[in-house]
Amino acid sequence: MPGIEKDDRRVKKTKKALRNGLAELMVHKGLRNITVRELTDKVDIHRATFYAHYKDIYDLYEQMEEEVVTELNDLIMLNYSQPPVHFYKIIFEYIMENKQICHMLFGTNGEGSFVTRLNDLLEEKCMETWCKEWQHSEISEELKFKVRYHVQGCLAIISKWVESNFTYPMNQVIEIIAEIDRNMEYFVMKKQKMDAAFK
Repeated sequence: MPGIEKDDRRVKKTKKALRNGLAELMVHKGLRNITVRELTDKVDIHRATFYAHYKDIYDLYEQMEEEVVTELNDLIMLNYSQPPVHFYKIIFEYIMENKQICHMLFGTNGEGSFVTRLNDLLEEKCMETWCKEWQHSEISEELKFKVRYHVQGCLAIISKWVESNFTYPMNQVIEIIAEIDRNMEYFVMKKQKMDAAFK
């Protein structure tokens, strides 16, 4: 119905304004230092409208984080088997399409849970993929250490790129991470061959 569609568009527009406003504020200050009044004044929305959608600032932040984690999880699950350059291109394009929110979530003023959750998603998929590719029957402690080193290194590069306000060319950052991927695979395969030769 036309009236319902108009209301839906209005709600989406309001939520988008609040989310973008919070992302902008968090470039300069931590979440705990931002008030509902400060946010609603910034985006010119009545406080009652804010409370119609969110309990408080933390609820807004958590919903934003949950949405991005869910969308990135879907992209990771669908594309992790792609060659590194293609996989990271998909992830980086998502970040560019959601610049403000990703700047907030990856930034130093974020609450910290986002990068941890993303790390866990990537570690799980990385271990699953490496076990299959290198025919590991079980996940060893050694593999866990290698995966942790690899994933956290990649995320550190992405975080640095985001925190620098995307100034370094995206394709060059993708190539850096893809090269790290290739080197890591070479190292693991070489070690496996050496281990097999000594058995």
